Amino acid sequence: MQFTFPTYKDFLKEYKKYHTHQCSKCGSLCELSNEHVDVVIDDRKMHFKDLLLLICTTCGSGCLPHHTKQMIDGCYKIMVDEGHYEGEQYYRGYRKKFEYCKEQDFIYDHRDYYNIPGLCIDQEHSVEGFLTPVYFSKKVLLYFLQDPDYNVKLGAETYGYFSFKDEWGIPFGINRNGKVVFWLGDLDYLDEQTLNIMKPHNIESDHQLIVSEFYAGQMCCIWSDPNREIQICEQKNVLFSALLSQYNISLFHLEDEIGQQKTAYVKPIVFTEKTIEPTINMLHKVLIEGVSITGFRKLYLKIAAHPNEKYLEWKSIKFYEALLGQIIAKDNDVREIIAPLYLLNDFRQYYDHLLPLAKKNEIKENIINSLKVASFNDIEELYITLLNRLGSLFEYLVLGYTP
Repeated sequence: MQFTFPTYKDFLKEYKKYHTHQCSKCGSLCELSNEHVDVVIDDRKMHFKDLLLLICTTCGSGCLPHHTKQMIDGCYKIMVDEGHYEGEQYYRGYRKKFEYCKEQDFIYDHRDYYNIPGLCIDQEHSVEGFLTPVYFSKKVLLYFLQDPDYNVKLGAETYGYFSFKDEWGIPFGINRNGKVVFWLGDLDYLDEQTLNIMKPHNIESDHQLIVSEFYAGQMCCIWSDPNREIQICEQKNVLFSALLSQYNISLFHLEDEIGQQKTAYVKPIVFTEKTIEPTINMLHKVLIEGVSITGFRKLYLKIAAHPNEKYLEWKSIKFYEALLGQIIAKDNDVREIIAPLYLLNDFRQYYDHLLPLAKKNEIKENIINSLKVASFNDIEELYITLLNRLGSLFEYLVLGYTP
């Protein structure tokens, strides 16, 4: 990428501009990116091998963040002083250290603090560097998920809260590369034991922060939507409320208990059979068990022109299927759309029931074939595909029964 300024005065005009996290051309979000960049000012050519730019995630256009412009300005002045007209510039890996968590010596890149829009414009903290992002692998939180003295909660898809008893609590996020991010200044509040547990999982910055619920919430005061699992539970409530309004029949059941399930729910941060099992249990209880079968029977008799003679034997999934059949004409489409509820039930059987090995293998094969995933070992893909299809199912139902 190249930036050309006919004169130094033209460069100074750019120098005075402050670029935000939004692309000036298309309005999409930018991310910080390490790039090979050529900069021409007047008749001086600078070739930077590693220069941080703000790159639009949609149109790909780039702009120069503030600290990068300081570096360019410094290089240009040296070239003028030394009489050079062209040269290659290399980042030598210098890392400035701020006055937070100095004993732990966490890995972080001070250039993030100065280049990611808004971080160094910090009126709240008097000591420089508080809002420096520090990156970790997802394993950083695994220990704390098992210790009852700690609380790790993803209230949104990738934005959460980490706390210890009543002593401290700090926010964290997960960026689009799956790295866990904390503010350096927040880490300074934590006790030494906790920091020592976290330290081995500290990793190099990938500079990715802006396209995240964490940045949106912390820097732009944009509220995140609840995590996907809770959204699906709320879709069920929207559907039941619409049916109650339309038919005066309630399908709600054990609402206090369901509320407790949702409040206690902890979204998985890493995906293994062990970590997704609580989600499977919660979703099964809320979506399949937490319904009034008596109410469903009454509703079915109201909406079905020719009721199935075996409807008294049906459980909740068959009634959901009957609801779907009233708004979708093709049987094949109904079977495809309702399938994730049956698969959720298969998952529950697989995890919670004592089954012969042959039966467990049969369930696994059915799940991976239905979700079109290569292997049962691809737990994250299985899990996300199941969530997406559950969400689509309830969207169909809500749209079909909401005036």
